[in-house]
Amino acid sequence: MSTAAAPRARRMAPEERREQLLDSAVAYVLERGLSDFSLEKVAAIAGVSVPLIYKYFPKREDILKAVLEREYQYLGARKLSALPADTPLEPLIRNSQKHGFEYLYERGPIIRLLAADRAVFDLVRRRGKDERSAITEHFIDRIVETYGVPRQVALVCSILVVNAPILSGRALKRAGVTAEEAANIWTDFALGGWEGLQKRFEAKRAPEEAAPKRKSKATKAKA
Repeated sequence: MSTAAAPRARRMAPEERREQLLDSAVAYVLERGLSDFSLEKVAAIAGVSVPLIYKYFPKREDILKAVLEREYQYLGARKLSALPADTPLEPLIRNSQKHGFEYLYERGPIIRLLAADRAVFDLVRRRGKDERSAITEHFIDRIVETYGVPRQVALVCSILVVNAPILSGRALKRAGVTAEEAANIWTDFALGGWEGLQKRFEAKRAPEEAAPKRKSKATKAKA
C-alpha cells in the first residue's frame, strides 16, 4: 500500500473528519490486520495528509484506542438499559441476544483483532470484562426474581448465557446460521433450562415447607 502524499482532502467538520479516520482505520485492520498498521497508512486510505491525521491522533496507539472505544459505544447502544426496566424476562433475553449476535456478526472481528495488539490488549480485556459483568448482574437479579432459583444458580446461568455467543458467534456465522436464528435458538434453550431449574427447586422446597416444625426443648418444657 502506497503512503505517498495524499491529494488535498475535502473539508469536513472536526467530528466528521475524526469519524472518517476511524472508519479508515477499521477498514485497514479488517483487511490487513495490525502487523504493519500505521497512521501513515490510515491517512493514505482516508485520502488525507499525514500532518492532518497526526493532528487528530498523535500516536498509533491513540487511534487504536479510539477505535476500540467507539466499538464499545456501538455495543453499548445495544445494552439492556435500552429497554424499559419492567420488560418481562423472555423479551429482554431475546432482544439482548439478538443484538449481541448481530454485533458479533457485523463487527465482532474488530475487537478480536484489536485485542491482539499489545497497546490496547489491557483496555480490551478491562472494557470487555466491565461490559459482561454489568449484563451478568442484571440477568442474575431477573432470573432469581422470575424463577425463584438460588442466586448461585442464577450466577452460573447468567455467565453461560452472556459468554456463549462471544465464543460461538464466528463458528455459527461460518456455518451459515443467521444472527436472528442463533439468538432465537439460544434464547429458547436458556429459557427451557431455567424453567427446568424452577421446577427442580420448587419440588425441593415443597417437602421442606410441608414438614411440621419440631418444637424446641424449651417449648416442650413450657407445655
